[in-house]
Amino acid sequence: MKPVAIIGGGITGLTAAFRLKQLGISTVLFEANNRVGGVIQTVQEGNYLAECGPNTILETSPIIGELIAELGLEDRRINTSALAENRYIVRNKHPVKLPVSPPSFLASPLFSFRAKARLLAEPFIRRSPDDEEESLANFVRRRIGREFLDYAINPFVAGVYAGAPETLSVREAFPKLHALEQQYGSLILGQILGASKRKNSGTVSRQHAPKFSFDLGLQTLTDTLGQRLKEQIRTSQTISTITRQNNLWSLGQGEEYSTVLLALPAFRMAELQLTCDSHAISLSMLDDIQYAPVASVIMAFHQQDVAHPLDGFGALNPRKRSE
Repeated sequence: MKPVAIIGGGITGLTAAFRLKQLGISTVLFEANNRVGGVIQTVQEGNYLAECGPNTILETSPIIGELIAELGLEDRRINTSALAENRYIVRNKHPVKLPVSPPSFLASPLFSFRAKARLLAEPFIRRSPDDEEESLANFVRRRIGREFLDYAINPFVAGVYAGAPETLSVREAFPKLHALEQQYGSLILGQILGASKRKNSGTVSRQHAPKFSFDLGLQTLTDTLGQRLKEQIRTSQTISTITRQNNLWSLGQGEEYSTVLLALPAFRMAELQLTCDSHAISLSMLDDIQYAPVASVIMAFHQQDVAHPLDGFGALNPRKRSE
């Protein structure tokens, strides 16, 4: 059997190649850069360690832990401190803890009494038609009110998507929220009643999922995968043409493959020249998918110079600035 070609050496391509190797399926992984790992990159200078991309893994499924164990990285895993589990939202120019329980929600200064009272009506609000296209902003305003949109949803969407709730489809960007409303008619009831379903499936909600990294940063994971696959990886090789003829694939290098797996961002796939049985297939429509620009600025401070107790995982700034 011909090997499988994987194009793209980020975490998706590396994991796919590792799983196929476990199944005894030969693979060849092509990466355009001179290193694998994609956006996962850790930089260490002196006593400082910085992440250029994501800085933690959210363990929402047991599959993640299984992969870490299979790679022999359990001893190098570092869980986030239990003392730093708070989330902060900036309001009135001060970081305010995001409440995580009903008592803390009632006592929190993050939301007004009016916003808290408005939440009591959420279970009684009629669900929208299943096929209706609705923005996340409209969905949140309709179900839990404007203040939650401004001081909870907006900063989290900006942090995760670098986008705006007004331009994101709730069905496409947040399918679990849409499903909760459709199945239970209420986000609150869905969280309560859906807990047993998540428990049976072994999954954990994002809110309660453990977060972790490694002793030398997240690049430890991709470097380890790269070492396990080093005989199968070809770096500094950009693939621009893919051709299928007689049920076999070629990448313009004289070798044939049984399957081609694309582990690339959409704008890279849009550049590929794809031909199947002498018929050209354009992927240029993928170039219409927008990628929000994100800049990471890394700063380091001496702990004694910081007045905050540093008991949080991060602080988010909402777009709304005034009351």
